[in-house]
Amino acid sequence: MAVKKTGISCDLIFHPGETLAEVLEERGITQAELAMQTGVSPAFISNVIKGKKNISAKFAFALEYALDVPKSFWMNLQAHYDAELLEFNEMQTITDEEREARTALNEVVKYLRQKGRMPVGENRDVSILSLRKALKFSNIANLKDIVPEGAFRMAANTAVNPYVMGAWIRMCQLISNDNAVTARFDPDKTDELVEALKSNMRKDEANLPEALKNTMSEYGIDFALLRNFRGAPVQGYISQKNNGVYQMVLTLRGSFADIFWFSLFHELGHIMNGDAGKTMKFVDVRTDEEKEKKADQFAGNKLLSPDEYDKFIKKENYEIESIKAFASSQKVMPYIVIGRLQKEKRLPYNTYSGFKTRYKWAK
Repeated sequence: MAVKKTGISCDLIFHPGETLAEVLEERGITQAELAMQTGVSPAFISNVIKGKKNISAKFAFALEYALDVPKSFWMNLQAHYDAELLEFNEMQTITDEEREARTALNEVVKYLRQKGRMPVGENRDVSILSLRKALKFSNIANLKDIVPEGAFRMAANTAVNPYVMGAWIRMCQLISNDNAVTARFDPDKTDELVEALKSNMRKDEANLPEALKNTMSEYGIDFALLRNFRGAPVQGYISQKNNGVYQMVLTLRGSFADIFWFSLFHELGHIMNGDAGKTMKFVDVRTDEEKEKKADQFAGNKLLSPDEYDKFIKKENYEIESIKAFASSQKVMPYIVIGRLQKEKRLPYNTYSGFKTRYKWAK
């Protein structure tokens, strides 16, 4: 993306009337003479030269005849002046609160620049204007108002910034606008979806993000991955569109495959439990213990059959071949079983680390 100029002083914005005055002086033509040649009043010529009147397309035609200077020259001068004046006026709309928000959004700006959605090399104020356009928000200070009530009831040691959280949610909304999913979500097809997701788990990881997006779309879920930012310790975002399609955005807070898949099934649990609807967006910041407990239970039970898992742990045979066999029976990868055993402290976290896949695209 081309670098946008870094602002302009009002004193350096030249009205095309100044150029007209220079041409008249060089040629020894009076304002009265030009008025007669172009069919306008002397007062009009005076106002154009003083910058009080603009050069219209009609007057540009008249100047071409009178001065033998192409009409395009005058119209380009006027267009350039209008653009610079608009930019100057736009700069005056930036508030101190927006500057505060811009400072908090440094990491977001860096990400948007990497994605080519914002120019590089801008000063702070000009970058605020670019950020408005990238997020399609007229005032970036208002990003904090997107955050649902209660999203900040988090642990005291968790750093949350309302501007960053709002920007992350806004990016989720924009991702949704870019995707077209027509299938309706049908809760009765949940088990079918689970099997399809498990099938994706066993495929080449390099193509996994696109495969998940395609699979989810077939079942009425607009799925996307979005990196996380400091100040927005969010797990996922769920909403329901007017056409009944659900949107699910999952953050890439870690690259371990077992954590990724549990998080995905956890968010699916929130959909199944009715935690999001057309009038209610769900931002998963782990604040509602009851909802989180139910979503965790859904994820655990869908990844591994509870009855079969109970039988497996009762045998207390956690040799890798036993784990592989059980994973195969559940149509999941061994790291799902290993991660579960480690979380329940049945295995040390460093055991079978070589079987704990890390997704390179999530780093």
